[in-house]
Amino acid sequence: MIISNSLLKERLSTVESRLSKQGLNYLVVFSNGSSSGTANRTHGYLRFLCDWDSLSAPSILVLRSGKEPILLVPNSYYQRLAMEKLWFKDIRKAPPKRLGPEVVSILQPLVSENEKVGYIGRAETPAPLYDALLQGLPGVEWLQTDRIVDELRTVKDPVAITIHRRAAEICDTMFETLTREMRKGKKAYQLQADVEHTARYEGCDFVTTFLPVGPVVDRARRTRRECFRVPQPGDQLVLAVFLIYEGHWGHAIRTGTVGKPSDAQRRAFDIAIKMEEAALEHVKPGLDLNGVWKASARAFKKYYPNTDCSNWIWLRTGHGIGLDYSDPILTEAFRYPYELSEEEKTEDRPEKKPIQIKPGMLLELHPNVFIPNEAAGAIGDMVLVTEDGCEILNGFPRELIIW
Repeated sequence: MIISNSLLKERLSTVESRLSKQGLNYLVVFSNGSSSGTANRTHGYLRFLCDWDSLSAPSILVLRSGKEPILLVPNSYYQRLAMEKLWFKDIRKAPPKRLGPEVVSILQPLVSENEKVGYIGRAETPAPLYDALLQGLPGVEWLQTDRIVDELRTVKDPVAITIHRRAAEICDTMFETLTREMRKGKKAYQLQADVEHTARYEGCDFVTTFLPVGPVVDRARRTRRECFRVPQPGDQLVLAVFLIYEGHWGHAIRTGTVGKPSDAQRRAFDIAIKMEEAALEHVKPGLDLNGVWKASARAFKKYYPNTDCSNWIWLRTGHGIGLDYSDPILTEAFRYPYELSEEEKTEDRPEKKPIQIKPGMLLELHPNVFIPNEAAGAIGDMVLVTEDGCEILNGFPRELIIW
């Protein structure tokens, strides 16, 4: 699906209107490309504003009130691609070391001393680039304005939802590939290759997985060195898939066993699914998103009310998902358990600023337990907030898989 230029122009117009209300005439948007995957927190900005991705290199969009945008790209290849793809034509070559000076050359004739200029993407901006802006435009006040775009991204429009649905379908197909291939005597890293090939064949821009295999799954395992084991009777497998399709993320997790699960394996998975069900019950318009974590924590505490879990391996219960793996604002409601104080690890942790759940928000819920020397259980789904509740976009069965 192609995102229309009319929709992109509408987004830019909305951003310019918001900038004007803050007295800003200029905005500089820094984005890394999608190749860094889950580690990237800026890719989504240029995808949202002009559907641009420079893969392994950064790009910068410069907005000037009332004028067409300017896009700075790393080399001639990207320049030609952008000129074919985008509706505006001021596309300039600027290798990473020249990005700062190029922005200065654009703004220097326009901005006055002590004027405020908006900036998005500061968290991933290389220090030399930002230093070049400060030195080249002395007296200019740079305001971090990420929130202006972050707020627009919290509720997905129909086009984004359609693309995310397709991303979820591809996740399902990847689980089907594992089910078909895992009894063929392949090593775990070979199964990962099969699963990732499925996503590439379906047209994904980016894909990665983790696939720990063993009698007791203890943590995420990604590299070939960690994934030599051939699945054997008594083993459990946890497959997590991560992909980008047309700039939009897909992500899901499933757990299974080779043959009949042990009592510990069954119990670990039952805990994870109960945690997800509790979280889903709270995903309703009008409620506070922070309560999703609490609902999941309460379900966990029914099994382990007084256990010291400080040495356990944890993934967070969930996060926002969209044009970035951890989409801004919504992800603020979810934190890694190891980042929390002892008081915060319970459902009675101190209140954070409420985030009202609204139709069109998209979450990734993936509650999990990695119980030392016993077993692991994990389940992960893309969850869309609807008018009267929520919808799981992934269609692959959510029960414990038995091969």
